[in-house]
Amino acid sequence: MGAKLLTIPLLAFFLCAGTSFAQTSDAIKKEQEKYMQKQLEDYNNRVDAYVNLLKVDDFKATIIKQKIEEFYKKRHEILMSEVSEFEKQPLIEEFKATLFSDVNELYTEETIMSIQRFLTDNKTEVKNFKKKLKNN
Repeated sequence: MGAKLLTIPLLAFFLCAGTSFAQTSDAIKKEQEKYMQKQLEDYNNRVDAYVNLLKVDDFKATIIKQKIEEFYKKRHEILMSEVSEFEKQPLIEEFKATLFSDVNELYTEETIMSIQRFLTDNKTEVKNFKKKLKNN
């Protein structure tokens, strides 16, 4: 009799805990998706703002956006790969250095260097570029 009385509350506890965990897990997934969406929007806004600051024509702007997107996809692949940690950063730097080699003649050296800095630290480069334009 005592075992039956103890079994029912324990069963109820585990059922509630399981449901609560599932709800928590779903909430965490939704929060992660929401966070990733916000990060993607921020990223796209920074890229758009940066390309607008460069004051290049639409054709060149499209190429720059494509190349920046290509870089971030490749960087993500390298970071998630099985390559040892100490080899990842040199691979990323090597890819970054050759990213614009096929369209190098379309841009000035200053523009390419600015894009390289943007790929390293996009927030700082946008701030510096705005400051530079403001001073001119």
